[in-house]
Amino acid sequence: MSEKSRAQPETAPVGLFRLTAAEWRLLLRPRLLAMVCASALTGALLAPGVQQAAPVLWASLAVGLLGIAGTLLNQVQERHLDARMERTRDRPLATGRVTPAPALLLAVLALLAGVSLLLPSPAALGLGLLALLLYNGIYTPLKPKTAFAILPGALCGALPPLIGWLVAGGSLEQGGILLLAALLAIWQIPHFLLLSLRCRQDYRRAGLPVLADRLDAAGMRRVVAAWVLAATVGTAILAGFGPVRGALVRALLPVLGSWLLYGLWRQIRRGELRPLFVRVNMFMALVLACLLADRLFG
Repeated sequence: MSEKSRAQPETAPVGLFRLTAAEWRLLLRPRLLAMVCASALTGALLAPGVQQAAPVLWASLAVGLLGIAGTLLNQVQERHLDARMERTRDRPLATGRVTPAPALLLAVLALLAGVSLLLPSPAALGLGLLALLLYNGIYTPLKPKTAFAILPGALCGALPPLIGWLVAGGSLEQGGILLLAALLAIWQIPHFLLLSLRCRQDYRRAGLPVLADRLDAAGMRRVVAAWVLAATVGTAILAGFGPVRGALVRALLPVLGSWLLYGLWRQIRRGELRPLFVRVNMFMALVLACLLADRLFG
């Protein structure tokens, strides 16, 4: 079947308010937004001396709004690529159910709302705008050209906890929040690499470069293993020197790193890395959950 025939045929455009709930889910990508908001929430709660709920909620809401702006702009930028990929072909911009103009308007409104919430903290606002620059200005344009676009993408994903930390009154020179940001940046590399393995045919169909096409199987295993090992070490460092209060969470974080490393070893023995994608995502979700529990119940 040709690439053209695989593409989702465009349909008549409708207004945003006539989209179905399923289409709104595809447009807003709630799982991605939940991860971004959770990391911002974690950063805000970890800030030393935070006593009020308002800055914690504002940080999460602001990052969520910037995330909505970024994902909408990304889908406008990539709508023709999305239409050629099985994973993304049903997104409203890819199908033509939504035209770029209303999506851009909604992105601008979300951006302005997010910026307004961050105005009291210029440093947090600067990081929020930097995240959009990295995601929409660097990562998205580079994605069709090089597999190494994941590097600015990873840096973008490391910024939400820093934004939350700053909004809640923290300083980047204190508290070890940079260790959490570094772990998020490291984690996203194997996340992206394993996603490209899972969606390898989709990426090829869309003409996107895949690192696995430039390396043999052994080379790809070494690259993924190096980044998973780095995430494991980063988790141990976060437990020892990061903003962690309780002894239980300090003990649990290295256990999570070991669990991730064991999953890597098991999949290498089986000769198939793609199933590791789920464990990698669960790993970071559990790390954030442990940090949240440490601050809320510790």
